[in-house]
Amino acid sequence: MLLSPSSLPSGFSPVSAGIGELVDANAEALAVAAKAGVVPAQCRPTADADLNKRLDTDNAAVLAARSADATLSNLVVALARNIDADIAERTGGCATTRTTITEGSRAGAVITAEHRKLTPPQLVGARPGRLGRLGRLDISQMLALRTDTTTTLPDGTTSRSVSFAAYAAARTPGPSERNRYTVAVTVAGDPTPFTKPFPEVSEPMSDTAFLELFSKALAAAGQT
Repeated sequence: MLLSPSSLPSGFSPVSAGIGELVDANAEALAVAAKAGVVPAQCRPTADADLNKRLDTDNAAVLAARSADATLSNLVVALARNIDADIAERTGGCATTRTTITEGSRAGAVITAEHRKLTPPQLVGARPGRLGRLGRLDISQMLALRTDTTTTLPDGTTSRSVSFAAYAAARTPGPSERNRYTVAVTVAGDPTPFTKPFPEVSEPMSDTAFLELFSKALAAAGQT
């Protein structure tokens, strides 16, 4: 249900990654984020933490890749992600957030994240409760986002990065909760060095290229 290495964008090559490594890396980042101050307060992300606690080698698989200046991951989980929480915490009044790091070597740093919704792929076979069908998967919900991030240290130097994330809620025929899946694709550009004045930043790929990648990931997950 994952992208094949040959489907990766030009410049990306697969790298070794396991679910255990992913869970540990996510947990470390989430622990730091949990102690940070977020404004607006209601925009503190929750969906990543909720899903990460439930991931294991029996219900998830991941493909990771790396380019010269970005990382990519394609995750398929036999669990439902709370995409409604993602929408609430990254759009509308939460489209721009300011997070202040309170501990560690970067205490006092302020991270400004600007989220922008992208138009997800168009699917065929829409009906009430279903956006469309891809192979064996009924897709009921999708969210695609671009995030432009600026991190400012107490000394005034800044670093910038661009990342993308997309999620789809899907299911195969049958009543069991085990038939529910989450397909996720993320691409994160490497942050620039901290400099003053404001640094220029290059996106890891275009919005269009990311949406094409998400479409490929959905098609791979739905293969019969």
